[in-house]
Amino acid sequence: MQNNQRYFKISRQNPEKFLDKFYIFDSKHPDLEKYIANTKEIKNILITLKTLQEKNEKPKIIEKYYFELQNILNDFSNCSEFICFVNACDNILDSVRNDIGLLKEITKKYFDKRILNEVVPEEWIQAILDSKAPTRKGKCGEKKLLYILAKCGFQEVKTWEDFFNKRKRVAKFSKIFSVKNVRKNLGIKLATKKQNKKLDLIIKISNKIFLVEAKHLNTSGGGQDKQISELIEILSLKEKNKNIFYIVFLDGNYSNILLGNEKCGDKLKTQRKEIQKYLKSNPRNYWLNTNGFISLFSDLKNKK
Repeated sequence: MQNNQRYFKISRQNPEKFLDKFYIFDSKHPDLEKYIANTKEIKNILITLKTLQEKNEKPKIIEKYYFELQNILNDFSNCSEFICFVNACDNILDSVRNDIGLLKEITKKYFDKRILNEVVPEEWIQAILDSKAPTRKGKCGEKKLLYILAKCGFQEVKTWEDFFNKRKRVAKFSKIFSVKNVRKNLGIKLATKKQNKKLDLIIKISNKIFLVEAKHLNTSGGGQDKQISELIEILSLKEKNKNIFYIVFLDGNYSNILLGNEKCGDKLKTQRKEIQKYLKSNPRNYWLNTNGFISLFSDLKNKK
């Protein structure tokens, strides 16, 4: 294992790929047919309602179909044009599922503002599901690191006993591996500003312990800047035990921007300076991308 500047340099020289299999969801959604079927049901009832209203049908009959519409709304309704319109009206699916009056008001607006037909293209529903793919990336970075570690011979464990009884182990922060238990069993402070903030992974190789926080960021902005600040805070942590190390893992397009040499604004410039500052002042901490992480644990794997 070499110094943190070495692995930081490897990270800078080997940027992230634009297509990373751990963050790609290119298969058709497994529940696509259920989304299509529910969308068809919604359309059929809406068409019936509109027809009945145009014919000045009795309110009692129309009311029946409003309740029928409300009853078929479920978790597979979010890709229908109607629920997309509900969102455009500053409401959500649950709002119209629970309030028949609101459902009627929004339905009236829908009839006035949108075209209603029977067509339900499969590719249209899939496109909406594809647009929600970013919400499915939450634990992808963690899974990616576990995959890399498994290739380096690290076994994931669920108990502290298993964690300590072999040379190479990895565990996810959880109820058993809670911040409280991690502090107690490893004798560390883990003193983040956000009290009891969980990281992602705890890695053990021989007597060395690595605490890892993983993020995947593709764009800059207010929310992302906050996350970078949190990562830099982890890089600033220090422990008395010389066998405790902190790893900040960042992949995604923003990692390339952050580790690049291109001219930048004040915010990015400050982030780069702080990373360098804490890498120098905390030699047991690491800022890594995918290649940097692979290099570090490949070196550790080969060290006897």
